[in-house]
Amino acid sequence: MTNKTVAVLGLGLFGASVAKTLARHDVEVIAMDKKMERVDEVAMHVEHTIQGDFTKLEHLEAADIGQADIAVVASGERLEEAILCVLNLKKIGVAQVICKTKNRDYHDVLKKVGADRVLLPEVEMGKRLGNELARHSVIDALRIDDRYNLVEVHPLKEWENKSIQALNLRQEYGFNIVALKCCVNNEFIINVSPDYIIRDGDLLFVLVEEKDLDRFNDMEDNN
Repeated sequence: MTNKTVAVLGLGLFGASVAKTLARHDVEVIAMDKKMERVDEVAMHVEHTIQGDFTKLEHLEAADIGQADIAVVASGERLEEAILCVLNLKKIGVAQVICKTKNRDYHDVLKKVGADRVLLPEVEMGKRLGNELARHSVIDALRIDDRYNLVEVHPLKEWENKSIQALNLRQEYGFNIVALKCCVNNEFIINVSPDYIIRDGDLLFVLVEEKDLDRFNDMEDNN
C-alpha cells in the first residue's frame, strides 16, 4: 500500500480517520472537503489537502485526483452526490473507488454506477462488536479481493495448548497465518513459529479463501 496514492473525499469523522491513519502508515494521501475547517484539521496530519467540491469534475481534475490509485468517497449520506462523485472518478481514470454509505438501499445503486466496494461502517462495526462480545471466533474480516479475506480469529477452545504445527490449520480450515498477537505480553509476531503454543486470549491474523471462511463460520454456528 505504501507506494500507492489514496484520495479521501469527505473529511467528516470517518474520512478524517481514514486519511490520518493512511498518513501514519506513510501512504500518500490527497484529502478533499468542501468545508475549510475540516481541511485545516486534517492538514496537520496529511501533506496534500484541498478545499473543493468532489462532486464536480473540474475540482477533481484541478486536485489531480485522477493520479490516485484508490479513491475513498467518505461522505455517503446523499445518494445523488455519491453517484456524481463515483461517475466523475471513473471518468478521470481512478482504478478503484470505495464508497461509504449509511443506507443499505444505496449499496446496489452505487455498485451499478461503478463503485468497486461499498462500505456500511455501522453494520460492520456492529458485527465486530457483536462477535467480540459473543466470543465468536471470527472478530473481523477484510475482503482483499473476490477470493481472499484477511481475518482476525480468536482460537477455538480445542486449539488451546497445542502447537500451530500440530493443529495444521491450513489443511483443516484453509487458514494461512500471517501474524499473531500473543496474549501474554501483547507482542505482535510476524514470523510465527510452527512450534508456537496457542493460548486462550491469543489473536490470529489469517489469510483465507471466501469458501473456507464460510465453511468455518457455518461450523461454528452449528456447534
